Amino acid sequence: MQSHGSLAETPLRSLLESAQGERSTGTLTIRNGNGESTALYFLFGHLFHAQGNGRSGDEAVVNALHWTKGDFEFDAKAKLPADETVKAGIPDLVHAAEATPKPAPVEPKPEPKVERPEPRNERKDHAEPERKVEAPQPRRGVKHRPSPKHGREPIPVPAGQILYDSLKTSFVDFARLLTTLEREGYTGYVRLLTDDASGLILFREGSALECLYDGKADAGSLVLGKQALQEFNDDVTAGHGVLDVVGLSPELIDGLYELTVSRPMYTELYAAWVDMKALLNFLSERKLSGSVMIRSSAGTGVIILADGELAGAYTSESRDISDKPDRALALCDDPNAMIEVKSADATKHPPLDVEEVVGGQRQRAAQAASFAAPAPDVAATNPTIPVIPAMPNEPPTAQIPTGQFSGFNQPGPSPHVAPTAPPRPAGGPQLDMSSVVTELQAMADDALGNRARKVKDILSAADPSIAGIEAAIDQIPSISLLFVDSSRLEQLAQEMRARLKSHL
Repeated sequence: MQSHGSLAETPLRSLLESAQGERSTGTLTIRNGNGESTALYFLFGHLFHAQGNGRSGDEAVVNALHWTKGDFEFDAKAKLPADETVKAGIPDLVHAAEATPKPAPVEPKPEPKVERPEPRNERKDHAEPERKVEAPQPRRGVKHRPSPKHGREPIPVPAGQILYDSLKTSFVDFARLLTTLEREGYTGYVRLLTDDASGLILFREGSALECLYDGKADAGSLVLGKQALQEFNDDVTAGHGVLDVVGLSPELIDGLYELTVSRPMYTELYAAWVDMKALLNFLSERKLSGSVMIRSSAGTGVIILADGELAGAYTSESRDISDKPDRALALCDDPNAMIEVKSADATKHPPLDVEEVVGGQRQRAAQAASFAAPAPDVAATNPTIPVIPAMPNEPPTAQIPTGQFSGFNQPGPSPHVAPTAPPRPAGGPQLDMSSVVTELQAMADDALGNRARKVKDILSAADPSIAGIEAAIDQIPSISLLFVDSSRLEQLAQEMRARLKSHL
């Protein structure tokens, strides 16, 4: 996506479509040349928040779509807010702007009059609130940032390029996030913080190298690998805590990985009797790839080496990556500080099978469904299973002449039953239609989890008739949902159509 340009040459509609097509992440700021600006926030191509000129959400986007003059700037490294105010998809927003061309031009005219005399004292006071509103916006999530009760973290991690800061887990389709990071060859870490636990997933070029999870107050409770990823996934699925997505260099990620999985080369070295500079020179001459960790009462220091060269150093108190080890070495002023050296393991460990853990829940739900007709029995086992079971199995059932649910489908006569369906609505349709909508909304909940709101809203607003519900289902594939691929929405729509037909 272009980093900057003119709205006269590249209209906002084209920018929105480009951001969606390129799966861009960042902040698009547009200005109309009359002192007005609007910020649009994207995460992997999804427009989830907009704010400017006293407006937010859909209204802010529709208003900005009327601007034909001005300029724009896209910042791919900007911190993103935790709010989600944009409800409609990009095609719907464009259509709304085309349908209401008059209101937008009227609004900009009065406001420039207020802002032109900015040099005057009165106007300065009026301009300041705008800066105050927009400045803290990207950091809203940080206000509610959890801190684990035991105060520990799996391993100290450095600061890096923040792709997302304090992203609420209730805001995320975790499987989709991991799939996106894999496809984009992401190198960095995903950190989870809850009130009771902390977790870390290390990525290198799209592969999940290792997962660490610490969910207990007692020391030594750290778990790794598949078990850690399962715990991590359970917390995110339950909507606990926040996520950070931070990019790092491959050398630093390699160092953090070795810090986690490699066996110590030297351990329990007291700072009181170690010449740290001589030790580092020795490791440099040996062209060691690995890490040096220093633990003292003042904090923890980490020095990462790649082929004997310093890849970076930082401390738990100062996370910025330095090309000098001085701050970490300063911790050795404590004579009781403990030093540990780890060397990269020559044996290559296979990356984590993310799909086995994250994708397994949906597969188990689908399998369990095929054996359970009544939803209540399944619900007691897993709250995410009740309706999903029936979803994948409905289309085949409709095609198979006889089966466990054949009583609902009546294979042969169904075309002839259709003509008799209209009279039915006259008798008890309202209840029937209401229960059908409720059933379809439950399907959306099971398929999309906390991303189902828009689908459920469309269904609840549908005309209480077969035709009205069918029209609502037809809209589902065009909805824009964070971390939800359009193919997944198309599949859900097909399953809903099959379920609807089973009631005819």
